[in-house]
Amino acid sequence: MSALTHACCSKPPTDTQWQRKGEDRALTRKVNGEERRAYRTGPRESKRGIIAIYDIFGFHPTGIQFYDRLAMAHGGFQVSAPYLFKQIMPQSLLGNREGVMAWLSEHGDYKNTHFDEVIRAAVEDLRADGCTSISIVGQCWGTFIAIKAASEDDSPFLAAGGPHPSFTTVDSVKDIKCPLILFPSKDEQDMVPVIEAVNEKRFSIKSMQQRFDTMHHGWTSSRGDWSDPEQLQAGLEAVHLLAEFFAQAAEMCEKSE
Repeated sequence: MSALTHACCSKPPTDTQWQRKGEDRALTRKVNGEERRAYRTGPRESKRGIIAIYDIFGFHPTGIQFYDRLAMAHGGFQVSAPYLFKQIMPQSLLGNREGVMAWLSEHGDYKNTHFDEVIRAAVEDLRADGCTSISIVGQCWGTFIAIKAASEDDSPFLAAGGPHPSFTTVDSVKDIKCPLILFPSKDEQDMVPVIEAVNEKRFSIKSMQQRFDTMHHGWTSSRGDWSDPEQLQAGLEAVHLLAEFFAQAAEMCEKSE
């Protein structure tokens, strides 16, 4: 597994504001005996759902804005962003790569921290609310978790995606069960080999990457400041491309029914 980018380990979140359009809701099913929650946004009448996985700093106003705008794009999606971390990574670890990796190993393991079960519970709630097609998106480290979820043998996801992905390698997608769209920033390596590996699986729609070489790592989540017109424009482009990709996957599924 490749390491986090330097920005992940050294740059703090931005101080931005955004008025949430959605609400926190308890997941219907408890996980490991505990009640868990998710941020829910988007039109309740939509039959298309998205699971959203945040970055290592958890929920942040720019990340919430990303989810709210995604929920209203391309006809609308019901978006569910589960609360995965029980505690957020302390900013005192910034600049300490080994410390960040150790914290993630303890608090961010896909199986040991029951993230897989939380994601499944969130999927169940989207289905109960009428969603007949579901995709998944992650930001930074969240892209790695999204790919993990989309690589399960019983994965429900029609498509997966991620802006400024971390830990995303050819090996990480070897078992993925759906097409993938990635948005690397100037701080990430080229993802063409990853996309080519997924396209070898010959899914019904082609995987793709769109580089944002003027953007820094984290610009759609905790390190983003969409009061900056350039960041906002790039963010809206990422939202549009992601929604279009997920809508295309949903349309393929609807035509086959």
